[in-house]
Amino acid sequence: MGHPQEHRRQQAIARYLAGDNIEAICRDLHCAKSWLYKWKARYQADDPGWATGRSTQPRRTPSQTPQPIAQRVITLHQTLVQSGQQGSAAAIQQGLTQQGSEPIPSLRTIYRILQRHAQEAI
Repeated sequence: MGHPQEHRRQQAIARYLAGDNIEAICRDLHCAKSWLYKWKARYQADDPGWATGRSTQPRRTPSQTPQPIAQRVITLHQTLVQSGQQGSAAAIQQGLTQQGSEPIPSLRTIYRILQRHAQEAI
């Protein structure tokens, strides 16, 4: 039980199971009733990890640009910048069209791919 939030959740549920008034628990722990009900629903006596928080990250991203297309965008961007040309989304889109790549991502999608790549490089 290393995380203070886990202790807080366990304390709230222990008080609830002991029969304390929900309003009193929420007032004492400075939490909303919806918070207490959420953890009450997740409570499982046989699972000691019930109080651990869960990731809010999506398990999959079906609308994300496929990796091969994103890699072509990044490679073309690097090529354009190294040759001294402007590596803008419009230039990349034009380069992909000239290469015969299909499908051609929109300007906004190309911009997002470059942003995501820049964030990953940090």
